[in-house]
Amino acid sequence: MPSPTTPVENAVSADAEPPAEDPGQEPSSKEIRRRRLAGLGSRLLVAIPGVALALSVVALGGPIFAGFVAVLATLGLYELYNLTAASRPLRWAGYLGVLAIIGLAASLDSPERGVLLGVVTSLGLVALAGFALKKRDDLLARVSSTVFGVLYIGVPLGLLVAMRNLPDGAGAVVNVLVATWVFDSASYLGGRQWGKTPIAPRTSPRKTVEGFVIGLVAGVFAVWAAGLYMDWISAPESLLIGLVACIGAYFGDLFESMIKRDVGVKDAGKLLLGHGGVLDRFDALLFSAPLVYFVTVFALQ
Repeated sequence: MPSPTTPVENAVSADAEPPAEDPGQEPSSKEIRRRRLAGLGSRLLVAIPGVALALSVVALGGPIFAGFVAVLATLGLYELYNLTAASRPLRWAGYLGVLAIIGLAASLDSPERGVLLGVVTSLGLVALAGFALKKRDDLLARVSSTVFGVLYIGVPLGLLVAMRNLPDGAGAVVNVLVATWVFDSASYLGGRQWGKTPIAPRTSPRKTVEGFVIGLVAGVFAVWAAGLYMDWISAPESLLIGLVACIGAYFGDLFESMIKRDVGVKDAGKLLLGHGGVLDRFDALLFSAPLVYFVTVFALQ
């Protein structure tokens, strides 16, 4: 069912073309190109200052980076809980649980233990929220949707904070951001221009094999190019990081599309204009960040 905060008219595929002004007439190719250019302009209006802000925050690191990630996590979880409002998640427990994961990852000497302790803390908070309910109807669905939000958003972003705390953490975070952003943009543009073969028609009909391949090549190349300016990582290691990050980004994007299709909405939110909501913009990062973290820790350190 549609989210209570999302109009019913948005309940279409996330990748579908916008409808023509006249419901009985298909838009012309010129009109489709105009709409695509308008959409791209809106995306760039958000992307350019967003990239500059993100890179600045990564460079600063410490509490500023952790605080920035905590804000993103809270906004993303808010959107997710709106999407799953029918399950009535125990929102306050979810918010505190996500903040606990990120806060402990940022403050403990062992960030990985911080993430694990944060997960345990969040489970305790969810249990307390359940105990506090006067009516416990649909308790399993409420608890499940709450915990899902914590694990889906809190753990990946907690590991992103842990990644920044690595000896070469700023470069590692830049790698995952570059791979994710370039893959997302190149696969979108490449699919629009040359895409013909659907890659996941049941989940996201507009995603194509051609778009995926273009995004993969561009994303891996971008990480390799960025690695030329990093003395802690070799060219083959950069290629490995780029490959892992792009594959993770693809499945992250596809997973969120599956959730949106299930509840019948186009975007998770509208905060970022042409990008949709925070969850729409950072869905790929939720899968790529954990993969890059563990590859960086166990294969490169």
